[in-house]
Amino acid sequence: MGTPPGTPEPASGAAGEPLPGGRSPPTGPRLAPDFPHWRRSLAFLTTSRILRSFAAGFLNLAFPYLILTQLHESATVLGLLYAAGGLSTAALAFGFGRFGTRVHQRYGYYLALALLPVACLLLTFPGSFPLVALGAALGGFSATGSLAGGGVGGAVQPFQTAILSDLVPPADRTRWLSVLSFLNGLSAALGALLVAGVSLGELFPVGLALSLGALLLSLPIEIRETRRGHRPASRSRRAIRRFTATGILNGFSQGLLTPFLIPFFLLIYHIPASEMAYYTAASGTCATVALLFAPWLERRLGFVPSISYTRGVGALLAIVMPFVRIFPVSVAIYLALPALRVAALPTQTSALMGMVAPADRAEASGTNQAARVAAAGGATALSGFTIDEVAISVPFLGYAAAVYANVYLYIRFFGWQGHSSVYDEPEKGEAG
Repeated sequence: MGTPPGTPEPASGAAGEPLPGGRSPPTGPRLAPDFPHWRRSLAFLTTSRILRSFAAGFLNLAFPYLILTQLHESATVLGLLYAAGGLSTAALAFGFGRFGTRVHQRYGYYLALALLPVACLLLTFPGSFPLVALGAALGGFSATGSLAGGGVGGAVQPFQTAILSDLVPPADRTRWLSVLSFLNGLSAALGALLVAGVSLGELFPVGLALSLGALLLSLPIEIRETRRGHRPASRSRRAIRRFTATGILNGFSQGLLTPFLIPFFLLIYHIPASEMAYYTAASGTCATVALLFAPWLERRLGFVPSISYTRGVGALLAIVMPFVRIFPVSVAIYLALPALRVAALPTQTSALMGMVAPADRAEASGTNQAARVAAAGGATALSGFTIDEVAISVPFLGYAAAVYANVYLYIRFFGWQGHSSVYDEPEKGEAG
């Protein structure tokens, strides 16, 4: 059989800048030859993601205020709604990811994009609690508090990651992931500012319009054609299993704490939504700037050390936050914590994309997303209960413990100097 469309050519040419341990990353081709209009496709993909991220900026902030202040529900109910959104997103990401790899990637991508407009339509009528719950499940409202930490419509992310990895050469993948994540986070931070001047009732119709626009802009994107009945290669399955294990702990830590960073300020300091919008925007901006350091961290430290150092320091700050209840200190930690969590995220994503065959990327990304979000959903429900019934410090301490356990798994699976680029050339017979 011929080479699947969009399969990158093997790395060639002179070695790039040396990596830790004496390795050199391969330098791939400067464009993907099977996507002749890759620049146009990349522009449409970027614009679509920016629109969705702008919507995520204000929807993520509006959702907890809708539940706590308009519907007058408890933190436990909010946690259960986050859990429903997380578990639904996990199931959808897993199902759509397998559909994209084994059946049809383009149709799966369009279906995933359509979920957020439907969710916004349902949340436009918050008087009916069942509709709110269904909207939370379809929209994936499960990662509020960090604009760069997940966002709404999480079932779309695996497709976008796979499509981007197909469009750009391996040597540029981490850089493009960083730049695109930066633009997404910046637009989300700007979107959060919308809450300061627009009522909660008007935000969800705006989100509906923006998410529909993002769907229309995705129609011209060049997308890999999949062979019906394709199964992931053995090398891909091994990488998927490892990243599923790390994704579970990563999601568990995120679910314990991230959804309740905004409610923390509401419950402890009674900050109104209009004021919280500015802090949320500042936190999102710090996180987006941190994303730009991912290529530098990858070159200087490598895949595993960059994750270990940034997230390890963030875990220490999480331990401090609930016990030092000084408002400026809490704000400072809120600004730093999401940034430290996501600084190495493009490197992590690039590693996964490099360790699987190109034809298997949608399923690999979807499975990883499903593991992370499912664990986050269960952890979020637990956090809502512990905040109401035990102590608000429990999610912060649990977050730190889960982060350090996750760092241990990364070291065990990939070694301290593990790096993604060495996996980009497919093994013989396993290109997909």
